[in-house]
Amino acid sequence: MTTEQIKIAIDQLERTLFLHSLQPLAIEEVEQMQEKVKELKETFLETCFEGSSVEELEEIRFKLVEIRYSIIIAKKEQLHLNVTDDVRKLESLYRTA
Repeated sequence: MTTEQIKIAIDQLERTLFLHSLQPLAIEEVEQMQEKVKELKETFLETCFEGSSVEELEEIRFKLVEIRYSIIIAKKEQLHLNVTDDVRKLESLYRTA
């Protein structure tokens, strides 16, 4: 998978997360998204970075982490669990960007 294909998959996940904020998904769908992010991360780490800029790679890395935290928060909210620590982690990610 190329970095462009990874970017397209990330965009699809971001759209799905946005739609989830409007109309919550079933917990199974959220778990599938979580697995997809894990697979994308593994694929990204196995991708040849030759020809890619550091900025482009950092953007992909950032988005994967951001989506991961957002999915964890969404899943915990559906299960009525405490999301305070996860929100702090997401805020910390934004501060480091």
